[in-house]
Amino acid sequence: MKRIGLVAALALAFAGLNSQAVKQPARAAIYSALLPGGGQIYNGEYLKAGLVAGVQGYLLWAALYNDGKRDEYRDKAQNAPNEILQLNYENKSREYKAKVTNDIWWMGITAGLSVLDAYVDAHLYNFEADKAKVHLLFDGDGAKLQYRF
Repeated sequence: MKRIGLVAALALAFAGLNSQAVKQPARAAIYSALLPGGGQIYNGEYLKAGLVAGVQGYLLWAALYNDGKRDEYRDKAQNAPNEILQLNYENKSREYKAKVTNDIWWMGITAGLSVLDAYVDAHLYNFEADKAKVHLLFDGDGAKLQYRF
């Protein structure tokens, strides 16, 4: 129950920060690193935040599940009545260990991509407003770029 309250408090804090006109990319990256989808919430990208949190949650569940199965087969190997069953259980334990390692790698990759996405989105937050200030003008033989402050 305390976790739900903590998540709700963090969500409200991020929602209050979402109203800023200019986003700080470093802050978005830090929020994303601390809480899966936190940087996306800060940037107002709620669908991305849900996707990131869902993928990270699934990968965490898969890692914990596979680790439990690895322990189960390791215990079975230690208590196996014969050598053939022991080898079979040891092989299963190694397979689940490889799955845990794979899940952890994917968690790291998706977390890194989430941080990068939040950082880039914060940089591009006012892109449409800034784009209206830039004009490409053609003059005779050449072209010039004009920026209005």
